[in-house]
Formats: sequence, structure tokens, C-alpha cells
Amino acid sequence: MSGTGDAVRLAAAFITAALFGAAIAWPQGGAKFAEKAEAFAARADGAPMSTRACAIGEPALSGPFAPLDDVLSVSPLGGVTAPGEALPAPYIRINTRSGEQAFERRATQALSPAKADIVAIERRTLRDAYGRATGPSWTVYFQTCGNISFYYDRIDRIDDAILEKAGGLVAFSEFGTPDHMGVETRIRVAVGDVVGDSDGFDVGLHDRDATPAALARPERYRTDSFARAEVFDAPPSLVAAITTDVTHARCAIDYLPKDEQTKWAALLGDSWGVRRAKGDNACRAALVDTPGAAQGAWFTDAAHNAAASKVSAIALSPDSIDPNRLIFALHGRLPSLTEDMISLPKTPGAAASGVAKDFLSFTEGEGRINTPFANVADMDVYCYQKLRANFIGPLVNGVILLQRQQGDNGLDLLKIEARNNVSACIDLEEPWRFTGNETVFYR
Repeated sequence: MSGTGDAVRLAAAFITAALFGAAIAWPQGGAKFAEKAEAFAARADGAPMSTRACAIGEPALSGPFAPLDDVLSVSPLGGVTAPGEALPAPYIRINTRSGEQAFERRATQALSPAKADIVAIERRTLRDAYGRATGPSWTVYFQTCGNISFYYDRIDRIDDAILEKAGGLVAFSEFGTPDHMGVETRIRVAVGDVVGDSDGFDVGLHDRDATPAALARPERYRTDSFARAEVFDAPPSLVAAITTDVTHARCAIDYLPKDEQTKWAALLGDSWGVRRAKGDNACRAALVDTPGAAQGAWFTDAAHNAAASKVSAIALSPDSIDPNRLIFALHGRLPSLTEDMISLPKTPGAAASGVAKDFLSFTEGEGRINTPFANVADMDVYCYQKLRANFIGPLVNGVILLQRQQGDNGLDLLKIEARNNVSACIDLEEPWRFTGNETVFYR
């Protein structure tokens, strides 16, 4: 053990002994002194993990995220962004097997996959459409060495012992509302320790020593997530502890030992285990914001810095499960894609507009028709046909034109227009042009 670690342990021993000695001298405060001594000992297990160098040639993680028998599949997240969700990044979701009821997931234990420090905990109160609280959701942030951090998100219940060591809810600071709170901690956990229980949870890992991802607008992904939030009581160190840098996001499975990697990679697929992930880079397929191309996230506002909790954006990307299937995730932000272009029955209450607000999928083609978004060059106009609502929905009655270009202010622009006057790209008169009904998006 290093001299620094010995010194910290020795100091902890002296302070703990002093606290217990004080408890003997002043019996009326004994219980409080004992509690403080126990809490300090729990937090002072050697030097912080953030000060320790990551072992060269050894995996940063050494254990499973959850009992493997409870896990149905592991879904790559972020490639097809839903309104208000995180920008594309190679995070994963642990999907548990079916519970006792239909469409119910079984609860499983979220386990620490490494010896690490829990450096922060967030708590959100979930509410239904009527504003009624439906339960808490926890995010736990870990540091396993100087360069490697990871987190678990959407934990349903945090372990009682961890919450107690964090000081209980009274130690949490509010982020503008009691529905969103956080606390900075240093709680040492070992491989296999129970962090909490959940019927599925997300795993994100960041490696600061890795080469940052080559993104078109990396500053959008390196922002303080609370830059626009009302943070009244939270200290800056807490905000820093829960702020992540997506440019350094990596697939957590790649940081497991080889035998564990094989087991977890075999589970990569959709949320119900129907489709298995394809391609050599299945876990990383979600990181899609490509410089010099149309692939990635585009914003409805040129000034949007992605710091707001609701991200007003679209995403053009490969499907995170099957990279040969491409996705327009438009979220209703394309006015020219009208309800009557979706071949749904014209019955009262039909969800045609809802389908148009979700995403369209298609199979990649050649040349300027159904061109992969990563191959879209500046100024050329491309056409997309045989588009389908979601993966198994009806075909779109029309085509979509797309053009990427650089605007006068230096920002990249993306023009998109849905056309219902033709059913195939070959029927469009050359050269392909917009009619003035296009929507402009920005990097």
C-alpha cells in the first residue's frame, strides 16, 4: 500500500479513537459521537479512488452489473433520441426478465461491478400525468480510479445502508425543487455489493484517458447539465460530481474481464430480447453524431446548447440494434410530414399523428436514394423512399428530400421536406429541389 494510503488510514484511526474517547468522557453525547465515528470510518477507507492510478492492462470493472439469471437483454441507448432524452451516447440499459404479471419486469439487485467510491447520489420523484408521485428514481455515481467513472440510473430503490452512510435524505440538497435532490459522498463499495433494487436500470461509463469521440459539435456534449437549471442549495462540487462528459463515454461492457464481456455482449439487443444486436460494434452503435455528415443530432434552434432538460432535436442514425436499418427520429418536428401521408385507417381517434411524431425507418440504398446518413455530402440533395412508421408500421405515402449545407454564420444546416406528390424518388423531376415547405435544422 502506498504511503498516502497508510497515512489516511492512520489519521482515520486516530480521529475515530478520539471520537469514541469523547463519547466516554461525555456519555450524554455518546450516541451521536459513535454515529459520527462509524460514518467517518465508512468514508475514510484509504485514499479516494479518484486519486488512484488505473491499473495498466487490467479491466476497470471485475464483476457483473446484476445477477445474470435476472437479465433478459442489454439495450444500447441513445441512437434514436426520444424528445427530452439524452443526446446520443453509448450507454446501455439492463432489461430484466418478465415478472409475474404480463408486461411486468422482475426486480433485480444492482451490484457494484468494481471496488469504487460512490461520489454522488441523485434522487428524483416520478409523477404521473396528474402530478401524483409514483415513486423515487435514483442515480448513483461511482469512481473506480483516476480516469474511470460510471453511474447507474433509474434505480427504483437504493440500499438502506448506502442511504444511511450518505447521511439520509436530510443531507441532500435540492435542485430547485424537492422532486430533484442530490448529495455528494465518498462511500466505498466492493465488487458485488448491493447498490439497490430495480426492474431494469441504465449503465453509463466515462474514460477520461480515452480519446474524445470525434463529434460535429463536441461542446454540446461537454456542458454543465445544470447550466439552465435553478440550483438553489447544491454546492458546485456536487454539480461537478454529477455532470458527465459524453465525449468520453464508452461501452461499459468493454471494461469487463474477457469472460464477463462475452456473457454480457451476447445479451445485446432490444428491450424484450426479440432482436439481437448485429455488427462488430454493437454496443457502440449509438454514438452517431458524425462530423461532416448528416448522421447525428440536429436542433430546431441554432442557439440551442443542449443544456436544457428538454432537448428540442431530431436524430438521423442507424438503428442501435441493426445498423443496416436507418432511422429518421423526427418527433413531430417536420410539418411537411402530414397525417394523411401515414397509411392508417381514417377512424376517429386514430393515432396517425402520433406515428408521425415517433420515427421512420428504412433500408439503406445506393447513390442518392436512401443514402446512409454518414455518407451525405454537402450541397447534394438526397431522396428517401419506402419509409415505414416505426419498424412494423405502415408505409409513408411519399418521399423525403434532405440536403446538408453550411450556413452563412458557419453553422451546419440540414433541410428536410416530406413530399406527397410522388411515391418513389425516381418519379421526382431532376434536379431535385425543395418547394419552400422544407424545415431547417442546425448543428
